[in-house]
Amino acid sequence: MAVLTGDPSGEDGGPGRGAPSARLPPLNLFRVFEAAARHASFRLAAEELCVTPSAVSQQIRHLEEFLEIRLFRRLTRRVELTREGAELAGQVREALFILTSACAQVSDPDKPAVVTISATPAIAMRWLTPRLRAFMEREERVKITLLASDEPVDFARQDVDVAIRWGHDFPGMRAEQLGSEPHYLVCAPELLEGREAIPRERLAALPFLHVRQFIPMTYWLESAGLPTDGLGPRQLYNDAALMLEAVAHGQGLCLASHFLVEREIRSGRLARAHPTAIRVDEGYHVLSSPELGDKPGIRTVREWLLAEAGESISRHDRPHPGAPPALPDGAEQ
Repeated sequence: MAVLTGDPSGEDGGPGRGAPSARLPPLNLFRVFEAAARHASFRLAAEELCVTPSAVSQQIRHLEEFLEIRLFRRLTRRVELTREGAELAGQVREALFILTSACAQVSDPDKPAVVTISATPAIAMRWLTPRLRAFMEREERVKITLLASDEPVDFARQDVDVAIRWGHDFPGMRAEQLGSEPHYLVCAPELLEGREAIPRERLAALPFLHVRQFIPMTYWLESAGLPTDGLGPRQLYNDAALMLEAVAHGQGLCLASHFLVEREIRSGRLARAHPTAIRVDEGYHVLSSPELGDKPGIRTVREWLLAEAGESISRHDRPHPGAPPALPDGAEQ
């Protein structure tokens, strides 16, 4: 008879010190026992379970042998529980009820879906978090758990349903680009000194802040009509959100995704340092499992993220009242 055991220390993933022994018989034996105890009859239990009375008797005997106790007295034409059997029957009935209720709850189609999103810290903080409240008020059937991480995603091993990552190649995943968002140079408003843009000679003197995986500045410089040495000394940051905080405090310039700075541009905490904007092949992508990405809750979140990104980009591309028509990206002067 198989016995499940665990390292007392808990190092093998089994019960930790002080936990009860995991010596359990197969669950089906309990189902048969509970039916027989409730009916006080092997025959009626067999009818309920669609098996033969001899099969019920055999399963009860297996359970008795496993536990090394007698659960029923076999009397003429009837059975009755022993003291130990009656004690076990009540607890088994309660345990099976808990299991049945738990299974019904997790599989309830009317229960709100819990969707876990893993997003890089910068976009989680600066783009996604401000939008969550409106989504959760509108979508009562979907609850969001948000994790900030830039680690590689493995949907088979991690408790993650949707991820947002920067890049362009995500093999083995459903990858949907949030959108071809513009990237432009930003700074603290005071660095503009009342101008609409920072002059060329000033751009070359101010520190240029960037993260490890940043867009090659040569593309932006060419689009802006500036020389390759048209920006000041570089300062490296390991996190885009931290870099943007430094920029907001006047410590230099950076090339930023529209998604990360849109709200702060509107609020006046950041300002565009130059009118030139570029679009690149890489970008933020919504990632999901090819097998599970179309589950209703996950699909709702995916579609919401893409719709929010599209609206964010359209606000950038939409001319402001009274403003001159926007030039194409890469051609702004």
